[in-house]
Amino acid sequence: MKIILLDKIPNLGDIADVVEVNSGYARNFLIPQKKAMFASKNNLEYVAERKAELAAASADEVSRAEAKASQLKDQSVEIKVQVTDEGALYGSVGTREISDAFAEKNLEVDKSFVQLPDGPIKEVGDHKINLLFHPEVSTEITVIVRPE
Repeated sequence: MKIILLDKIPNLGDIADVVEVNSGYARNFLIPQKKAMFASKNNLEYVAERKAELAAASADEVSRAEAKASQLKDQSVEIKVQVTDEGALYGSVGTREISDAFAEKNLEVDKSFVQLPDGPIKEVGDHKINLLFHPEVSTEITVIVRPE
């Protein structure tokens, strides 16, 4: 399916690029999130007229993400969890627990920003993770998992 990108999408393209993607990806994610439009003649003309406006909106979104990232740069949160006698966690620490720990510090971090490439944290200790605020903006934080 051919679509026109309304935002910069990593590994796909830039604003106003016409790309071919799977129809499910387009219909279920890109179009509902207003990151793309169907590639019709009218839509091509519309995007060509508004390209500068779309680029400015994208730049504004990146600057807001950079401000949020600089606010949280080098931050750490401590999460207390129950552990067995051997020191293993009951369960794991996921994106929701990390987001809730920031909320306790009066810092707003949506759980969708938290990147756990190796899956949920299952060990006690200090763990470096990334917060991805925008495809171009991320920052590293430390999650300290301590026994209760």
